Amino acid sequence: EKQTPLALVHVELWYWWMAVWLLGNLARATFVGSSDHMWPFSYNQCDPKTRVSQEISACSQVNHFGLTSNRGRGAPEIDIIEAMQGDKEKLPNTNITRPYQSASLQLAPGVPRGRPILGKPPRKGHWYEGMQYSNRSTSRSELNPFFYGVTLVHEPKRYTYQADALSANLQLTSTFYEEQHIFRVEWEPPEEDGSGGYIKWYTDEVFIYGIDGANLNITGTEIPSEPMYLLMNTAVSKNWGFPMPCPEGCDCACFNCDDLDCMCGLPEGYCDNLPASFDIEYVRVYQAMTEDKHIQGCSPQKRPTALFIKGHEDRYKSKEQKYPLLPVEKGGASCNTDADCGGTTMGSCLLDGRCKCKEGHTGPTCLAHDGSYLKKWNTTIIRDTLPESKMHVPNS
Repeated sequence: EKQTPLALVHVELWYWWMAVWLLGNLARATFVGSSDHMWPFSYNQCDPKTRVSQEISACSQVNHFGLTSNRGRGAPEIDIIEAMQGDKEKLPNTNITRPYQSASLQLAPGVPRGRPILGKPPRKGHWYEGMQYSNRSTSRSELNPFFYGVTLVHEPKRYTYQADALSANLQLTSTFYEEQHIFRVEWEPPEEDGSGGYIKWYTDEVFIYGIDGANLNITGTEIPSEPMYLLMNTAVSKNWGFPMPCPEGCDCACFNCDDLDCMCGLPEGYCDNLPASFDIEYVRVYQAMTEDKHIQGCSPQKRPTALFIKGHEDRYKSKEQKYPLLPVEKGGASCNTDADCGGTTMGSCLLDGRCKCKEGHTGPTCLAHDGSYLKKWNTTIIRDTLPESKMHVPNS
C-alpha cells in the first residue's frame, strides 16, 4: 500500500503531465531497450502466440540469470495518478471533464480483436468487465474512454504485441491545485498460481477504482506480482493536453517557449506558466509483516531481477553511465538557505552554497531518510533504501 500527499501545479491553464506510478523492476522508464518485450507483461501462460513477443515466457523450460523455468515475467505498470489538465469542456461519452485524475493498470498481452474505439465505450464481451467505480456524488469515477492501451509494432509482425490499459477517471476540483491531497493505492499480489489479488485506488481516503484478479480473465493476465519501483515525475507531451489537431497555419514542427517560430503549436498561455512545480510532501509504504506475498527488495527470491539486469546492463543505462543505477548523493545540491536543504532538522546550507546533510538524512537536498536494509539473494548483496521518504520534485 502506498500513500502520497501532493499538490498539483497551480496555474491558470494546465498542460503538464504530472504522474506518480509504479513500474516493474525488469524495465527502466525511458530506456526503451529495457522495456521492449518486457513492458507491461504480467502473464504466466505458455501461449505460442505470445512466446516471441514476451521475452521471459512461461514456455521457456531453461532460464538463465537466476530466473525460474516456465515462469513468465515482465514489467507491468500501476498508475496511481496521471493528471490531465485543460479547459473544462464537455468530453464525449463521459460525464468527467478536465482537469481529471486517471488511475490505471497496464498489462500485456492485451485484447487482440474487437478492441474499443478511442473515445467510445467498449462493446460488451470485448473488454474487461466487473471493475468497481465510485458512485459518490462528490467523487464519482468512470471508465476512461480515452486510453485503452497501445500497440507495440515490431518487424517481423509476429513480434508485435498489444498492451492494455484498464483506466478510470475522477474529476478534479480547483483545490487540487491549491492544497495537499492524499492519493493511495492498495496492491494485493495474487497467489503463486496467479489467481486472486486486487488493486484499489483512493483519493483523499475515498475509494475511486478497483480491479480484481477475476476481471482479467479475458486475456489470462494477472494482478502484478513483480517487484516494482515508484516514479514521481512531471512530463510534457504533445499528446497530453496539447491542441489536436495542430492549429491552422502551424506545422507543429517544434515546441519552444524561447523561439517565436516554435510557439504556435503550444496551448494558449502555456509559456506563461513557467516555472512550475509538482509538490510531494511524503511517500509512505505499508506492508503486512505476516503476509508472505508482501515482499521487500528489488530482487526477491521468487521474482529475481538482479542477475538479469547485470547480464543486460546496456539496456538499463546510457552510454555515458557506468552503472544502471546512480548512487544516492548525500548533500551537494546548490542552495541559498537552510530551507533549501530540508531545514535545520535535515540539513544546512554551507557558505559555499552547497547542502550538507544532518545525521539520518540523505539525497542531494537532504530530504530523504538515510536508512537501508541488507538482503542476500543469488550470492549478490542488494542494498535497498527504506521505502519512506519526504521529498520535493524540483521545478520543471
